[in-house]
Amino acid sequence: MLEDGLYDLRYTTLGDGAADRGNALAVLRAGRILGSDPCGGLFVGSCEFDSEARLSKVRLQFDVPPEGKLITGFSAGPEGAVLDIVGTVARASPRAATVVEVAGAKVSVELTYLGPLPS
Repeated sequence: MLEDGLYDLRYTTLGDGAADRGNALAVLRAGRILGSDPCGGLFVGSCEFDSEARLSKVRLQFDVPPEGKLITGFSAGPEGAVLDIVGTVARASPRAATVVEVAGAKVSVELTYLGPLPS
């Protein structure tokens, strides 16, 4: 189960050719996720623990700003875009890795638990 707290996210494209990389920060509190990348992309969503599978199921909506371009090559255009991202994660203590699909491309994501949130 993912613990409430602050997470560092490092992601890399998978596939042929040179890999592109990016990073973001996310906060998990009471099953809700909020995060941002350095280029102004925002994501919100939920995290639910599946006790049978022993995995955390993550569902996100990623708001890509107008003219935003992702490491996958996806371009949001003048209106921006909203992308759904779904994945599963084993416990991050302090690290976990998973692969998700973002706009049709596979992306490897490493989560690092940075610490608890202030009370």
